[in-house]
Amino acid sequence: MRRIKQQSKGEDIPYFSDLVSFYKHINARSPLHKDFDIREIDPEILKGYDYVARPFRHSFYCIALFLQGDITLNTGFWKTRLKKPALYFKTPCQVVSWAKPERWLKEYFIVFTENFMLSYKALADIIFELPFFKLEKAIPFELEPDEIELLTDLYNRILKEYRSDNTDKFDLIASYTHTLLIHIRRMYNKYAKIDKSLTAHIHQHDQSLVEEFRVLIRKNILSGNRENRNRTVKYFASQLATHPNHLNAVVKRLRKKTAITFIHEQLVHEAKSLLNQTELSIKEIAFRLGFNEPSHFNHFFKKQIHTTPVLYRKEKQLSFSHNSL
Repeated sequence: MRRIKQQSKGEDIPYFSDLVSFYKHINARSPLHKDFDIREIDPEILKGYDYVARPFRHSFYCIALFLQGDITLNTGFWKTRLKKPALYFKTPCQVVSWAKPERWLKEYFIVFTENFMLSYKALADIIFELPFFKLEKAIPFELEPDEIELLTDLYNRILKEYRSDNTDKFDLIASYTHTLLIHIRRMYNKYAKIDKSLTAHIHQHDQSLVEEFRVLIRKNILSGNRENRNRTVKYFASQLATHPNHLNAVVKRLRKKTAITFIHEQLVHEAKSLLNQTELSIKEIAFRLGFNEPSHFNHFFKKQIHTTPVLYRKEKQLSFSHNSL
């Protein structure tokens, strides 16, 4: 069997955006489809794989059911050795490598691209909701015998459909994968109740993301360059190296509002501060906040708080005058 040499210091870490180049990297046969693949790994099939995979980045989602054997996994700064049946996950942009000792190994894994996921709304929705697809440490959790049986059955259903000639097979595969993730969510929630540190890690991860989001919005608002005032959720998500749907899901989970509402609230907060504490004209405030026309600022402000900037300023000035008497 061909061995892959260990990656030397300074060597570039390859990035794979398609499944064909990914499988070539690990010395495995090409997938049947460019955006989705499922495999059952057993001792015979394992002979065709490299036991050691050099570090690489990828743009895929992976759901793996480890059943038997011994494998050391490296994801980001996290490293673990699996010996008992467990679920583990790989998420886009992670640095991944592994080492598989030359002994019996059995597992299933599903891998798919963002293109596949976004083609099926229900599948995309549940993936953006699930926290374990977003952690830098895609933490595995061990399974009970009844859970193993249930998940194995679902993997086999997906595998059977994948190998079929049905023209609509990927519609059913997406449905099966969605069902698989619902069951995994239940198992994960049960596991999270037992492992409080996992729950705390998820919450901390979400809190950090929302705070970084808030800071980026503030920097954007205070920027003097109106030409670069991109305030879409997509723009901020790209700056945070996450997907817009995930950013929206986290903000909803923590702040009970959408990401775009969060952006607008920050902008309104700054507008109110300038209206209350400065003598800048409405036109000057509009330009300072990145609006090309005062009318655009007026429309935005009124839509958010149901009054115009001029009336808001007058009301605050009157209120202050009465309180000063």
